[in-house]
Amino acid sequence: MKIHVFEYLHQLRTFERRHLPFIRTLEDMNMLFLIGLHQERGVPLTLKHMLSFDIGSAATLERRLARMKNLGVVVQSRSELDRRNVELKLSPKTWRVFQRYGSMIASSNHTYLGESD
Repeated sequence: MKIHVFEYLHQLRTFERRHLPFIRTLEDMNMLFLIGLHQERGVPLTLKHMLSFDIGSAATLERRLARMKNLGVVVQSRSELDRRNVELKLSPKTWRVFQRYGSMIASSNHTYLGESD
C-alpha cells in the first residue's frame, strides 16, 4: 500500500490555514491544546497552572492569551469555587472547529508506521 503522507499533511495544513488562522506560533498551538485538554477533562485551567507546563515565559503567554481573548478564541470566567481565580476555556466556536479537526485526524484511513513501499 502506497503511503501518501504529504498529501495527508497538506490536507491538515489546508484545514489549519482555513479554520485556525489565529494560530501563528507553536506556543499558540500548545496553549490552545492545553486549554482544550483541560476543558475536555472538565478540569479548569488557570494562567498560573498553564505556566507550570513551561510552554513559554509568563510575558509571552500573557501576551498571546490576551490576543486570543481579543479574537474571541479563548474565554475566561471566574471560578465558581474561588472567585479570585480566572479559568480559561475555548470559545464554543473554537471548540467546534477543534472537534472537526480532531475528527479529520481520527478518521484518516492512513497508517504511517511500519509500512513501506
